[in-house]
Amino acid sequence: MVVAFVVSIVFLVKADADVDNAAHGYLALFLWFGIAAAIPVLLALGVPAIVMKRHVRQQERLGHGGWASLS
Repeated sequence: MVVAFVVSIVFLVKADADVDNAAHGYLALFLWFGIAAAIPVLLALGVPAIVMKRHVRQQERLGHGGWASLS
């Protein structure tokens, strides 16, 4: 996402520098919409994964669950 943001800034600079490159401004807007759409998706996937990982580590510390307890 950082790369997309940097590329969008480059597109805006190109669009501002020359009228013939005005399409780059639209590409920058398209990238911003993509970034805005990706943030909630990444949060929806990342937050539960972090919570699950914490639960697993806590269970392993307490000696409950995990592959070692199955043998």
